[in-house]
Amino acid sequence: MGYFDDFQLLNVSRSRMYGESHPPLIRTPHHYLGLIQGEVILDGRTEKRPLVYLTPGGILTPGGWDSPPGQWRDNFYIECSGDRADRFFESFGAADRCRHYFVRNPAPFIALLNTMKKLFSKGTVRFAADAALCLEEFASQLERSQIAEAGGGRMAELEKVMDAVRCDPGADWDFRSEAEKSGITLRHWTRLFTAVAGMAPHRFVTACRLRLAKELLVSSGQPIKQIGVLCGFGGVSEFTRFFRNGTGMTPGECRKNQLR
Repeated sequence: MGYFDDFQLLNVSRSRMYGESHPPLIRTPHHYLGLIQGEVILDGRTEKRPLVYLTPGGILTPGGWDSPPGQWRDNFYIECSGDRADRFFESFGAADRCRHYFVRNPAPFIALLNTMKKLFSKGTVRFAADAALCLEEFASQLERSQIAEAGGGRMAELEKVMDAVRCDPGADWDFRSEAEKSGITLRHWTRLFTAVAGMAPHRFVTACRLRLAKELLVSSGQPIKQIGVLCGFGGVSEFTRFFRNGTGMTPGECRKNQLR
């Protein structure tokens, strides 16, 4: 198998559509990735901002978008399949549900969709490779767009999460749910967190747990097993491995050294 054989571009289409009431439910045969401009009804409100949408294959979903009566929307989209397409949709939180992302500048996405339309019409030998590269560039553009949209106000949200982890590093932290609260994918939330904290979320939790363990070993007389539980570990052996990897000594050795 060639390097780019894991992506199949099945169709490219562009149409200007008008308000449609109650589009029928369909089961999508393939992945749909597109850009909508114009007026679209989302959650009962009318949006005029351009949006990129991702509708994965194999789900039951309305067969189209709804616009106010008499208002138009421009729908430029591709149908695709393959492992590379699966990874793309999963990374943007659309593995099993439709997702949409507002974009400030639709021009880069239009350019990439136009390129894929030309490639699809020509069907050259290089078609598969060039189409896959277009998909990767589409992902890059969407990621940059999300980061730009997520800046500013989201920094305060991330600071609150960091403070919460510092206060209770032993908790079972579900960063996917934190990302969903912010309305962005886990992948992009992680990038923002790393930019603010200077390290990835799991490393931040590890650092906070290690700091708490050292403090409790030195300042409290609690049993090592109990300290391990407070730091998020179910047993002494698991806690000991974690502590040795982080400090080069066991919890017991750390406590004895400090007592001396």
